[in-house]
Amino acid sequence: MTGCEAYRIERLERFDISLEKLIKSHYRKNERARNSFLELVNDYIGQLRENPSSNSFSDDEGFPKGTYKSDFKFRKIRFRAPELDGAAKKCRFMYVVNEAKRVVYLLWIYTHTRNFAQDRLTTI
Repeated sequence: MTGCEAYRIERLERFDISLEKLIKSHYRKNERARNSFLELVNDYIGQLRENPSSNSFSDDEGFPKGTYKSDFKFRKIRFRAPELDGAAKKCRFMYVVNEAKRVVYLLWIYTHTRNFAQDRLTTI
């Protein structure tokens, strides 16, 4: 054991739904690109297990109005989605970290081709 306890990953239903929608809308016909995308997402999840607050691959985000909790950090990973062009290539992976409990909650993943204004962080 390295002395560093890994974080537990909690996949919220919203995350799985958003991942399925993203794959359906952008990778339905391209299995190779879909596999590359899923591999990239799984690599990020692996990094989140080790150090979810790393500034080398994610940024702090402000909580949506009315949802702030002092013992949580809201974070965003910005990355380029494989084999997509235009706004679709700008992918975002949103998650919340509870340092005290060492839990990472995967919230949602999206590209800039869909308007997520109606999606709001509610309860964890």
